[in-house]
Amino acid sequence: MKTVHVYHHYWPVVGGMEGAIKALAEGMARLGHEVYVVTSRHGAGVRPGEEVINGTHVYRVVALRLHFPDLSIPIRVPRGVLESADVVICWSQNSYFTYRVCRDAKMLGKPVAVYFIGVDYLEHHYNPLIKVFGRPYQRWITQRMADLADVALVTNDYERRLLKEKYSVEATVLPHGIAEEYLKLPNMAEVFRRKYNVDGRIVAYIGRIHSTKGLDLLISAFAHVTKEVPDAVLVIAGKGSERYLKKCLKMAGRAGIGSRVRVLGYVSGEDKIALIDASDVVAMPTRHAGESYPLLVNEVLARGRRLVMTRGSIASRWIEERGIGRVVDLDPYSLAQALVEELGSGGDRGNSKAMSIPTWREVASKLLEVLRRVRHS
Repeated sequence: MKTVHVYHHYWPVVGGMEGAIKALAEGMARLGHEVYVVTSRHGAGVRPGEEVINGTHVYRVVALRLHFPDLSIPIRVPRGVLESADVVICWSQNSYFTYRVCRDAKMLGKPVAVYFIGVDYLEHHYNPLIKVFGRPYQRWITQRMADLADVALVTNDYERRLLKEKYSVEATVLPHGIAEEYLKLPNMAEVFRRKYNVDGRIVAYIGRIHSTKGLDLLISAFAHVTKEVPDAVLVIAGKGSERYLKKCLKMAGRAGIGSRVRVLGYVSGEDKIALIDASDVVAMPTRHAGESYPLLVNEVLARGRRLVMTRGSIASRWIEERGIGRVVDLDPYSLAQALVEELGSGGDRGNSKAMSIPTWREVASKLLEVLRRVRHS
């Protein structure tokens, strides 16, 4: 089967959605299928417009961007790629780039599968201007994508219910998976502590450095944590806005906790697994209401570590429903209290939840089953 994945970003852009698309595309290629990705050139640096990465054919096209990544407009749609496709997989109903390419695919008579991710999240956005002006666009484009979809996919049951209630769309739940090494590697906590010379009880932040991710909120909370847990260390791993990171570190310095904060930069592979293993608790202090299914959730569960997340995002709703992490109010005092309690609990949460997390190969196989049905319907 020849499948085409469509989204405005792809590797080397680093992010949850980009990671999920790459994992699924490469997983399908390893299963013997012909896999293509149509994306924009944004974030690709000097990489060529066409290349093959781990068996996946990547087509990068020029796109006009109106400030926000979701408002990327493809200047040229590679119709040749679409014309030979068996199924086109459209990632994120919020992306205008995705909509334009998938609309052309539909006009060519191709079956279209839409991954609905972050359904109507702008209704709860923390920025009032984005909330007011973004909601009409989001409702408009979500309805257009619903009209295109031959099959609708979501990553969690909360968004499945939301699509049904608001757009009368029946969706198939297909959660994100996990790389097999998270389920196979032995505990690497001591490896991390030796390599980075970190002692004490670790609160880990792993993710993009951006104001929507709430690192400043975590810094404020951690100032309270250190009063109760003097040996606590905050380890920050990720890349993004250097300006925002400097602001957060200045906050830590003013609060007198600068020496208790370590910044590693971006980590991946075994270093990331080792950090999770060494952590007493992993914090996700996000303000991003559209946080739908962070890959970090699966990674933390698979390694048997503790997770604390702030309330308000889509992910926080289904995490709380399933009881797989602790969800607290979006303020430094609630977050600090939860972190102190988790740091004092001692031991692992256990890896029983990890047994239910599918690998990306298993997710790819399930997705292919769904696509075969829509292709022959």
